[in-house]
Amino acid sequence: MKRNHLIANGAVFVFFLFMLIHAFGLHEIRRFGEVGSGFWPLLVLSSATILSLILLIREWRSKGGEKEERPEGNEGDSGGNRIKVFGSILCLLFYVIGMPFVGFILSTFIFILFFIFVLGERRKWILALSPPLVTGLIVLVFGKLISMPLPKGVGIFADFSRLFY
Repeated sequence: MKRNHLIANGAVFVFFLFMLIHAFGLHEIRRFGEVGSGFWPLLVLSSATILSLILLIREWRSKGGEKEERPEGNEGDSGGNRIKVFGSILCLLFYVIGMPFVGFILSTFIFILFFIFVLGERRKWILALSPPLVTGLIVLVFGKLISMPLPKGVGIFADFSRLFY
């Protein structure tokens, strides 16, 4: 198994490195004081390249003959995982379809709430705090700091979105 993991991690590292090298050729279009369009691909690809290199080194240094241990009681859990995957896909589909109509803030809030519920989170304080915190953080970073236009929605939803960005 170790050889397969090394090959897979090496392939991922080479892919991200290849994409990073080509991302340096992107032409930045920006106004004074704003982050250019070439910044985000470079940031994401640099992070992915570094993380995949760390994963490759960690796999290379690990002991070769170790048998993978599976947690007890997960043999018959594939039905629950299928439900989570299907529910996650449905959440994402409704999120993408609904965002142009209800706007970024409301659709992201609802998406995060349903998504973490589908993944199995039942603690009420997590369900109550995660959607507003994550949505607020995304709006702050992308809507305010980076000045990236976010979908506002239609009608009353657009008016609601204009209160925030």
